[in-house]
Amino acid sequence: MRRRISLPLKLFLIVFAFVLGCIILISQLSYRYVQKEIRTNDIYYTNQILDKVDQYFTVNFSSFQTILFSVETSVKANIDNAEVIKKQLRELYELNSNYVSNIYLIKSDLSILGGSIATRIFDEPLPEREPLFDAADKSRRTTFVSEPYKSKYSGWTVTMVRYLNGAPFPMAIAVDLDLNAIEETLFKINKQEQMNLALITASGKIIAGFSENKGPLNIQDHTFSIGETSAEQILNTTETSLQLHTKDGLPVSLLKKPTEKFNWTLISINDESRLKAALSRLETYYIELLGAGLILSLFISFFIAKYIRNPLYALKTKMKRVEQGNLTTTITINRNDEFGDLSRAFDRMLQQIVELIRRAELHNELERKLEIQVLQSQINPHFLYNTLGSISNVIRLGQIEKVDVVIGSLISLLEYGIDDASEKVSLRQELRNVADYIEIQNIRYNRNFHLIEHIEAGLMDFPVFRMLLQPLVENSIFHGYNGGGIEGPITIHAYREDSIVIIEVVDQGEGIPADKLKHILIPEPSEMEVKRKRIGLNNIHGRIRLHYGNQFGLQIISIPKEITRVRALFPADSQKGDAS
Repeated sequence: MRRRISLPLKLFLIVFAFVLGCIILISQLSYRYVQKEIRTNDIYYTNQILDKVDQYFTVNFSSFQTILFSVETSVKANIDNAEVIKKQLRELYELNSNYVSNIYLIKSDLSILGGSIATRIFDEPLPEREPLFDAADKSRRTTFVSEPYKSKYSGWTVTMVRYLNGAPFPMAIAVDLDLNAIEETLFKINKQEQMNLALITASGKIIAGFSENKGPLNIQDHTFSIGETSAEQILNTTETSLQLHTKDGLPVSLLKKPTEKFNWTLISINDESRLKAALSRLETYYIELLGAGLILSLFISFFIAKYIRNPLYALKTKMKRVEQGNLTTTITINRNDEFGDLSRAFDRMLQQIVELIRRAELHNELERKLEIQVLQSQINPHFLYNTLGSISNVIRLGQIEKVDVVIGSLISLLEYGIDDASEKVSLRQELRNVADYIEIQNIRYNRNFHLIEHIEAGLMDFPVFRMLLQPLVENSIFHGYNGGGIEGPITIHAYREDSIVIIEVVDQGEGIPADKLKHILIPEPSEMEVKRKRIGLNNIHGRIRLHYGNQFGLQIISIPKEITRVRALFPADSQKGDAS
């Protein structure tokens, strides 16, 4: 036999596992949150550095533009004096030699007037200058920045060139940037900030940077790739932050930022060494937190298991008593917490169950009383007395031919009335019973209450309550035609509307006053019902609602001196009943 584990022990184990799991989960989430925050701060810090570097290049771009405009002004002022131009070019170059490799004029034959020592001596035409001159000639109002290339006299450089407008012969002004100086600046930032920066052209070539890197980059032909991702793929993506892996599977973070003035991109690559160093300091704290969590889990589990044991046992005792049939049991748990709420809710549930049982009993009793009232009213002594009196009058007046009619109708009514009132009958049977009733009333009051039937096809066999129509027709004679004082037609309609079957009795008599109409479906006191011995409209209304719900029952529409309609509403699917 399997050994049963006690509830307190189960609670202890469950709570222990839950609390310890929560502590582990919170620790993990905290660790990841700190990791995310460190990474976010690292990205923010790197972006700040990239912004500073971009500002540095923006300032340099303005300086290079100033140089170009200075040369343009000087050349235009001394266009006929080549020596003065050479001197000014040399002075501008020496003044800015920390940033530029050369300042020179390119003639249409690709020869130059240079500012550096080498180009002052060697000014012969070079093919490498042709694309620079062509680019300046094509866009005479803007400054063209070339791709990085290997210059014969300036080495690895980028040239800014601008067409000299207003000169008597085609000429362009050019400045070769000192990329070594830019690279030295990037190296200083890399060393101080433990970063890996580079300046990249739109085609993916490295202008400066990365050359001292010995990590995950593969630098070939002044371009680079990280793992399987090439420089072109990195530049083509719209994302500014990328998570990549090297060929060795090492994760790296890459940030990129386009420069404001040049068509270049600043790239920063971080191998997460700073992140790892920061996170390693959290590991000891994390282990200590888990140890404290284990002790805390044991304490909390013991306390909770002990705290809920007594109220659970009390509730268990109360439920056993209810199971044994004692619905009035009370075991009070005076606690202002969930257990107290549960105990009070359990008590309210028991009260509701008792109330539901009481209501069900009342419902059954009401239904029984309604059926008894129908049985009592089926053989109404007053109606029987009037009918026999009518037979006596017919005989006294010598109208012997009407005696058989009255007696036959009375026999049919009595036979119909002595059957079980709770048994449903077909609409056809109810109409037959009403016809007998009308026949008797015509002879009794010496009137002609003409019965008209409009029954939709298929509804003759619709199941209805026994004695449904007679009280409605009696209402028409009693209220509509002043208890037989006047005569008129009584029309019975039966038709469908959507999922509802409507059976209505219509008369064209006096109608029902509005003040009485609003109270006619309200149940009367039981002593009045017994005294009258007549089935009231409220009885019919109550029986329909008891069987089919409050959305069904009677509706009464009355226009004084014109028409009265009493409608009985039934669900259409009740046609599946067992009317015979």
